[in-house]
Amino acid sequence: MEKLVKQITRKKRLKIPKKLPKNLVLKLVSLFFAVFLWYFVVGEDKVDITVYVPLEITNLPQNLVISNQFRKQLEVKINGPRGLVRSIANQDITRPVDLNNVQPGNHVIKNTPDSIKLPKGIQIQNIRPANITLTIDRLIEKELPIKPVLEGNPAAGYAVASVISDPPTLALTAPAAILDKDVFLPTKPIDLTDRKADFNIQTTLDLRDEVTELVGEPVISVTVQIGEKQTTREFDRIPVELKHEAERTIYRLNHNYVDVVTEIPYHLADKDPKQFQFSAILDAGNLPPGHHELPVKIIASDQDLIIKKVVPEAIEINISPPQPKLKRTISSPLQPKGPNQP
Repeated sequence: MEKLVKQITRKKRLKIPKKLPKNLVLKLVSLFFAVFLWYFVVGEDKVDITVYVPLEITNLPQNLVISNQFRKQLEVKINGPRGLVRSIANQDITRPVDLNNVQPGNHVIKNTPDSIKLPKGIQIQNIRPANITLTIDRLIEKELPIKPVLEGNPAAGYAVASVISDPPTLALTAPAAILDKDVFLPTKPIDLTDRKADFNIQTTLDLRDEVTELVGEPVISVTVQIGEKQTTREFDRIPVELKHEAERTIYRLNHNYVDVVTEIPYHLADKDPKQFQFSAILDAGNLPPGHHELPVKIIASDQDLIIKKVVPEAIEINISPPQPKLKRTISSPLQPKGPNQP
């Protein structure tokens, strides 16, 4: 400033009285420039403008998280000289929120003019919102199973045998308030309409927005196995066939017939029962004489039949001791009759 004054005095050839201090003129010129600058800054036209100031969250403990949605920036109405107001856009001004030593729960943050630092000469007239509520929650880790969601029905006579997802689970780290609501992660619906065979499909998860923000949109591979339905059929009075290798024995059975309950494929449900052939085998082998109880073995002519129940499951048998062989007597040859024999 003094150099500028000296240049001005040289150009104007100001004469400094000998009785006055040498720096008096410099002080007067400095005062003139100070008044000029004050008028430029303070006396400039003042304007009102609305600016957006972002919140700056600091010192949040690592085991905690803000679990609610909140305004990330404030709407601040300011007043000041036009030049200073315009310069706000180029300055990194924030509303700091220090969460050091915060505890889980709801916390109300009051936005006052003192909470935002602005250059001198600028006044805050209004802040919206005046208060912000932050919900602080604990961070937890949880592994949730993936549940494929099925819709529609397979073709007539078919049903879902099994459903397998890959991966079967997902591990999440999130606020307790979010993860405590879920016990599984559902997929987008998978259509089964008129399906008759196994198939594999790629799909995504159908989640709430707050959970989607945690896991994104992972691709899930789902394998659905479709099988033919089974129906129950009963067959009555199947004769029992005994197999016994011992000779010359007599046996008695307490049941000569059995009833069979089967499961048959859907496409065989309307088949005539006479077309199904069964054998009920009672295998006595080389069992010794006496009282025995043997299981009944059922053999079906159609391999698609599944034997579910046999009534009775076992049959009692009494085997007699071997009978002696019959002795054959040799008769004497006929003699010719004499003349005097009658």
